[in-house]
Amino acid sequence: MGYIAAFFQYVRHNGLKTAIGRTLGFIKRKIKRAPVVQNVVVKRPIDVMTSAEDVVAADFVAHPYKTPAKVNKAKLNIGWVLSPISVGSGGQHTIARFAKSLQERGHNVTFFIYESTVQQPAEYSHKLLKDHFDIDVKCVPVKDIDKSDLDVLFATGWETAYPVFNMKAKVHKMYFVQDYEPLFYGMGSKSVLAENTYRFGFYGVTAGRWLTKKVGEFSMPADYFDFGADLDIYKPKTKEPKKKQICFYGRPVTERRAFEIGVLALAKFHQMHPDYSIVFFGWDVSDFDIPFPYENRGIVSPAQLAEIYHESQACLVLSLTNASLLPLELLAAGCVPVMNDGDNNRMVIGENPDIVYTLDSPIELAHGLDKVVNDSDIEARCQRISKRAESSSWDASYEKFERIILREATVQNHD
Repeated sequence: MGYIAAFFQYVRHNGLKTAIGRTLGFIKRKIKRAPVVQNVVVKRPIDVMTSAEDVVAADFVAHPYKTPAKVNKAKLNIGWVLSPISVGSGGQHTIARFAKSLQERGHNVTFFIYESTVQQPAEYSHKLLKDHFDIDVKCVPVKDIDKSDLDVLFATGWETAYPVFNMKAKVHKMYFVQDYEPLFYGMGSKSVLAENTYRFGFYGVTAGRWLTKKVGEFSMPADYFDFGADLDIYKPKTKEPKKKQICFYGRPVTERRAFEIGVLALAKFHQMHPDYSIVFFGWDVSDFDIPFPYENRGIVSPAQLAEIYHESQACLVLSLTNASLLPLELLAAGCVPVMNDGDNNRMVIGENPDIVYTLDSPIELAHGLDKVVNDSDIEARCQRISKRAESSSWDASYEKFERIILREATVQNHD
């Protein structure tokens, strides 16, 4: 209270500006005289996105992982190691989707929560998964993993591969690879640590063929599943006509979604078609200076997303690493995807004539959108692409996923 009283007294005698200046000088002098506090403020942890202890313990060169003998079982105990659950994580939604498919086929599934950088009690993880991911699955802290009776254990994100490698029990260790994660970072420690996980000797199951090729560069054995769409949600709408509207999967927090290039492309499109509404979804972008009128939907539910697709003639979807799940969902719902071209997209989504691929430059992407909205037969076009996507369910992918696991971990014949 003495300092506060002195401050107001100084204000009365010398004015507010002088008082603030003197106070800031006083605070700086105090900090300089307190080196212990200063050191606490300055020091930062060595951040490697995972447990440093797990990284150092994973001696994969001197002590490589050896695949155990196959088991004579048809129904398996299958574990997955996940980072703490995040409701907006598309990758975790896909994991939950495939884990649930294993449950429905009679396998026993357990999720192990890896609290390397963020704490999340297993009970809370279970609640999030049940409430937001449509899966009721046993959740256990990863520290208890060696107490579990498992036949197969999946690493998911690269940071989870380290505790999986360090697990002592003889179990078939596999790797559910959804993206080429070294590209998530600039060339440095994190990219190298992510890359090294492809040398651990696990059997990979990748989301699409492009990733099988990428991890194969490290001699990692792998197979892949194809993408699908939830056809109960993403399906053609009734006869209501499309609005003069396009949409954009805008996630500024995810570098590989090329948010800035997308905004520049949409600015060019807006110059060409100022009468079209532009809807952003995927993240709250209200704090960005977007240079044209737009509607900010933020993170939306699948049902809300389907409604956006139904209303829009085209959707700009950018992915600089592995392809997004969105293109097949868009096709099923009757909305034309406009995407950046590249093997990362074509090898996964396929040579699909219903997708507009362009060079990943703002001008070319804007021209791609322009071609779609200038199609005088856009309503019929959207109906046709939706009809052709009717076979794009996840069912075949679920079946292949189980077949891969049984082939690699059991003596059963699953050709």
